[in-house]
Amino acid sequence: MKQTMLRTQYIFSTSKFTTRLYATFIDFFVLTILIFLLKITFPDISNTMFFNKAKPFLTENTTNWVLSKTSLIVVWIIYSIIMDCSSMQGTLGKQIMNIIVSDENGNRISLKRSITRNLFKIISYATAGIGFLNILFNKKKQGWHDRFANTLVINKSD
Repeated sequence: MKQTMLRTQYIFSTSKFTTRLYATFIDFFVLTILIFLLKITFPDISNTMFFNKAKPFLTENTTNWVLSKTSLIVVWIIYSIIMDCSSMQGTLGKQIMNIIVSDENGNRISLKRSITRNLFKIISYATAGIGFLNILFNKKKQGWHDRFANTLVINKSD
């Protein structure tokens, strides 16, 4: 299998799309467990935020429906922001898949860069994933969010 090697000041092996996808599945699994635990511990809060069964086309239910759908995205974005700029340089899924988020020199990214990177993921979600599919065709294996924030997802060096 061909690995893309980038030459900046250092040489990096960028992570493949499938590796990043598996890391995302792992993270969704972890967040599902956390939200389930939240539901057990604080049922009133979690029912309003995540499990509201309001019908979206009834005007009186619109606020609750929107809140229940956007809460999951907000939790995902906050989790990613914190983990990407931490000393772990990525979410638990990325750690398990042995990849990290870095700047173009392989360094840990700042909080500001992590916020930029993860907020731009919303654009990729809003365009039915086209921004993520860009990883397949970009030489540096960058999604739109990586390009906007000047970040890379690279294989962790041993």
